[in-house]
Amino acid sequence: MSINNTSVAEFLRANQLTGETRLYRYSLPEFLRPTDDPAFVEISANEDPSEAVVSVYDQGHTGLAVHIGAGLSFAESADNEWCSAERTCVELRLQDVLDQGGRIYPVESITTERTWYVTLPQGAIRVRKVAADLSV
Repeated sequence: MSINNTSVAEFLRANQLTGETRLYRYSLPEFLRPTDDPAFVEISANEDPSEAVVSVYDQGHTGLAVHIGAGLSFAESADNEWCSAERTCVELRLQDVLDQGGRIYPVESITTERTWYVTLPQGAIRVRKVAADLSV
């Protein structure tokens, strides 16, 4: 499979992701807005992201996320390393990103866990709050 002109479906399949895949992020309060359901919040895209992402849909090279578009990075698990009283763990359903026309890109990272950068064309997305374990 060529990295150039890779469709979203091909990319998801190649990376063992589906629309039902859940991704996680520990977010600071300034990125979160309340919704009508207390179990959910709306999270705002970062307009000036600094993540190094791999542009798998077009040119197939590593570059800054700012060239890809406004969005946020998410990890594949809710790692307690980022857990703190100031941060809220949120869960993103990948299909919700795809439904608003967003895309997902691998992040070049020094962590052992796969991390993904998702673009948020609508500038925000509804995510579920996850109970944090502050005992670690």
